[in-house]
Amino acid sequence: MSVSVLITSEFIPSPMMEAEWLAGLPTLRRAELARWPDHRARRLSLLGSRLLAAGLVRLGFCADGLSSLRYLPQSRPTVDLPVDFSLSHCEGRIVCALSTSGRVGIDVERLGDLTAGDFPLYLSAAERAWAGTSAQRFYSVWTRKEAVAKAAGSGGLRDVARVDTSMAEHRAALAGRLWHTPPVPVGRAHIAHLALEDEPCELTVRYISSRELEHKARLPECGTGVAPFRAVL
Repeated sequence: MSVSVLITSEFIPSPMMEAEWLAGLPTLRRAELARWPDHRARRLSLLGSRLLAAGLVRLGFCADGLSSLRYLPQSRPTVDLPVDFSLSHCEGRIVCALSTSGRVGIDVERLGDLTAGDFPLYLSAAERAWAGTSAQRFYSVWTRKEAVAKAAGSGGLRDVARVDTSMAEHRAALAGRLWHTPPVPVGRAHIAHLALEDEPCELTVRYISSRELEHKARLPECGTGVAPFRAVL
């Protein structure tokens, strides 16, 4: 199983760039984003879409892969390609994970001052005991649970509560199914985890700067001549 992760930092693209990015999305998705009152949320979603487009090209798919992007109610986003993907964003970071051989989920959070005691409905007694009063440990548990819930389906917070991360450091379970939950290096102020059906034979990560995303506003037709990712396993 080979999994690729792209990471970028939050930035504000020019109005012209934002309009161009919106134009590359399907009509229904553009209409949906236009109804969002939160401009920052719309911008973060667009950045995620750009990472997804870049990831598809790097996997060898054509640049118009986003033309089939769908966000259906109570369902995971999909594209009409043999690839599974997951997007996540928070203050300061946007991440995209792609897999061509199995389900994948990813979650990123900015480290704050929340602790396990703030979420007794979503963390088990064992998880709360392990996390204690450490914010770092709480966000580690939370991102693992969110990533598994995303990979498994569309149960939202209901599934987050059912994910059990207490069995092992990089393992979690949901409804009797085991998931691999390796960490993703996203900087000291953030924490992120993947959820994978199988242990990857290759996990690769690449950070993409705002300049690179803006410079590649018009992605190449297909992923030829692309430099390899930097392997982290």
